[in-house]
Amino acid sequence: MIRSRVMLVLIVAAVMFAAACSRTPNPQVAQAPDTRAADEAAIRAASAAWSQAAQAKDIDKALSFYADDALEFADKGPLVSGKDNLRQGWQKMLALPGPGLSFTTTAVQVARSGEMAYEYGTYDFATAGKKNKVTDQKGKYVVVWKKQADGSWKAAIDIDNADQ
Repeated sequence: MIRSRVMLVLIVAAVMFAAACSRTPNPQVAQAPDTRAADEAAIRAASAAWSQAAQAKDIDKALSFYADDALEFADKGPLVSGKDNLRQGWQKMLALPGPGLSFTTTAVQVARSGEMAYEYGTYDFATAGKKNKVTDQKGKYVVVWKKQADGSWKAAIDIDNADQ
């Protein structure tokens, strides 16, 4: 009697295990096109345009790359959230004399789902001080991108830190 119950439990467990392993994936997920290459290209283009906006000291264009609820983790600074607060920091940075900020993408990795991605790269922030002496700060950054409802990519999280 005990032996038959144990055997029944083992058979039920084996059937449940087999059923779980043979479960077919969600057809919507399985048939979704892989857009990672196009998404990567779009993010690289957005990042290059963002760098150009920073070099041109175009505050509105620079801020247009952020999601409305974006977060910035500035090097040696507080957490900044939302476009209004981001604008204040960017205004101060872009008002500084000198060549300004430029950045270059090293790599982009897009999630298979196509909803999120991250980018990392290097930046160069050159400012002119007294007697036009240029201070050149180099560093690295990571941006987490989030695909918006309209299909565009916006920066959700932006973090940087200096090399020195």
